[in-house]
Amino acid sequence: MLLKGKVAVLPCTGVGQVVGTIARHAAYRVCEDLRPQQTVLLCLPALVKGVQEDVDMVAECPVVVIEGCKECCATCALATRGGVPSATVSVAEVMKGKGLKVQREARRCLAEAELAVVELVSGRVVAEVDRLRGAP
Repeated sequence: MLLKGKVAVLPCTGVGQVVGTIARHAAYRVCEDLRPQQTVLLCLPALVKGVQEDVDMVAECPVVVIEGCKECCATCALATRGGVPSATVSVAEVMKGKGLKVQREARRCLAEAELAVVELVSGRVVAEVDRLRGAP
């Protein structure tokens, strides 16, 4: 895998929490649709387990972490492999002041409100990716 010039995106996995689902969907949106040539997706469980591909990404790429909740598990997992986030996007911070409410039940199937948050988080992540790559 060619990593030169790419930014790794590490989402919270938050299984059982809608904010984790939002973080994952935002990461997929960025890595698959919005910046597929400029990003790589880090797998949090693989990183914790020490899968070499993910460990290499941390060593070779700046990392944007998408945190779903205050526990900051993605940042903690990154630290287990000696990584430090180059940028952190918090789902809660992105939602703050926007009047958006997400439903816990939506974790299996995101509804309109949650999809709106995915787009807002994706936009913030794209801004960080572009900043880290020095894009104008």
